[in-house]
Amino acid sequence: MKRNRALLALMPIALVSTLLAACSSSEPTTGPSGVDCTPAGAASSALKIEGDFGTAVTLASDVPVTADALERSVLIQGDGEVVQAGDEISTMVTYINGTSGDVLNSQQIDLVYDTDQIEPWAFDIINCSSFGDRVAAVAPVVEVLGAGGGVNVGMEDTDSFVLVFDFLEACEALTPRDANFPEVDLGDGTTEPVITIPACMEPPAELEIEVLVEGDGPVVEADQNIMTNYVGVDWDGAVRFDGNWSETGIQFSTAEGALISGFTQAMVGQKIGSTILVTMPSELGYNDGMTRTFVLQLVSVA
Repeated sequence: MKRNRALLALMPIALVSTLLAACSSSEPTTGPSGVDCTPAGAASSALKIEGDFGTAVTLASDVPVTADALERSVLIQGDGEVVQAGDEISTMVTYINGTSGDVLNSQQIDLVYDTDQIEPWAFDIINCSSFGDRVAAVAPVVEVLGAGGGVNVGMEDTDSFVLVFDFLEACEALTPRDANFPEVDLGDGTTEPVITIPACMEPPAELEIEVLVEGDGPVVEADQNIMTNYVGVDWDGAVRFDGNWSETGIQFSTAEGALISGFTQAMVGQKIGSTILVTMPSELGYNDGMTRTFVLQLVSVA
């Protein structure tokens, strides 16, 4: 497995609204790894987070939120097993600028809980966590990205991140593929579609393309610029991680290598005006071990 970096590519996310508050002791204990649990502090204990468990969340606390060293608080106490070194885990991670309160990134990440696989700050947040927990941390930018690293996300070295980890229950076994999924609600066609996929369902091994709405425009060819709307979700549970849906769309090129391979294969040969459902294995997507599903709307030739 590739080493998980501190921040993934920035992307828009959906916001949700359930109010939660911190409720953690500040006394450190020892986790199963033999390393002391990172203690809570004044900043992490005061955090208020809005969002349903397992979804993108937002910060409801007053800003700025800062800490001189990593602080960790448990906001929701799960009833699962304690995460052990070497466990393969899925966690919904939201990165928030503690100075502005802006959400920088939110995505479900699959990783191995091991010092050789993840950054030290992430190891310290995961240590002592259980499946079903929501853990929030406040960490100085320099501890996560190193000196000067914050410039890439519009932050100063004196700023802090608010990091929210939802530890999803591990799948004991994958259920057989249900042909009724992915399920797509297109709405009225002007708003972003909603994709539904049950958690822990066997993903397809090959590229799947389904035309949901066939357009009547010209056929998309290679080496064209196409105005496109899209929304993407992780296969496991259909957690949204990226998207853009507007009247005009954004410009994508079908030139070789301009997009992930699954996108290009799905677009070329389809008619402008079409809406397409695409599910692609990792090797045709971001090559990160995760299957993903997209809805693409081919708006016009640029």
